Amino acid sequence: MDDRSWMYRDSPQGLRRMGYCNGVQGFINFATSIPRNFTGDGIRCPYRKCQNKKYLHPDVVTMHLLQKGFMENYQCWYAHGEVFVSKRRMEERVVGSTSSASNVHEAANDNTNPYRNMVMDAMRMNQDNISQCPIVEEEPNADAARFFDLLKYSDEPLWDGCTNHSKLSVVAQVFTIKSDHGLSEVEYDKIIEWARSILPEGNRLKENFYDVKSMMKPLGLGYQKIDMCLNFCMLYYLENAEMTECMTCGHSRYKPRTGRGKTLVAYKKLRYFPITSRL
Repeated sequence: MDDRSWMYRDSPQGLRRMGYCNGVQGFINFATSIPRNFTGDGIRCPYRKCQNKKYLHPDVVTMHLLQKGFMENYQCWYAHGEVFVSKRRMEERVVGSTSSASNVHEAANDNTNPYRNMVMDAMRMNQDNISQCPIVEEEPNADAARFFDLLKYSDEPLWDGCTNHSKLSVVAQVFTIKSDHGLSEVEYDKIIEWARSILPEGNRLKENFYDVKSMMKPLGLGYQKIDMCLNFCMLYYLENAEMTECMTCGHSRYKPRTGRGKTLVAYKKLRYFPITSRL
């Protein structure tokens, strides 16, 4: 990407005020040039307290940035439509041009990130959760905050300098391999442990399957657990949800309780992945 040292070197209180003001205007021009950045009349505000979680009018965003500055580590404007591109490739694109905002926009459109698109599709699918961020000084709901984090993961390189994998792309691909080959969680964790040992120090690969599930959950890829007969005769679902024995073979639904445990544990469970949301 173009040199954005002005974002932190030319701070609002710094000596190079004009360079900072011009940079802020370039950011606003870029952010407002992409229609999908808007919710109502507002765009996400990268002011250090708003953290891209509040939608405010561009004029208000401008004042926040001029008075207080950007949030930390936001040289890549991932929440405003920019995709991660290696510094070398961006420099090749911007040589000889005078408009940094238009360069960034062109580079973003020229470097399609399928994992960012996946996140954006999930955001549209869950629009009821995401679009409720009002254009006022109010924190977004938890679902929206998690989506913003996931959007960042789609553009964040696996390690500093990596140009072909993002934090999200690796997790998604390894997650797919686990599903395709029926790997257990223990086997998955062993592979990840080995992979982390050969990756550069400071890599951002999630350490275990539990962390991966937590990271992927905002995409809406969850499932519903439904008790079923040990002999595959029936599901304890809908009108049969309260039954405790199979209507066909008579096998008990639950395992015998041990000790003082009060939790009923079914012999077998079906994991149902709703198809409607995925379509």
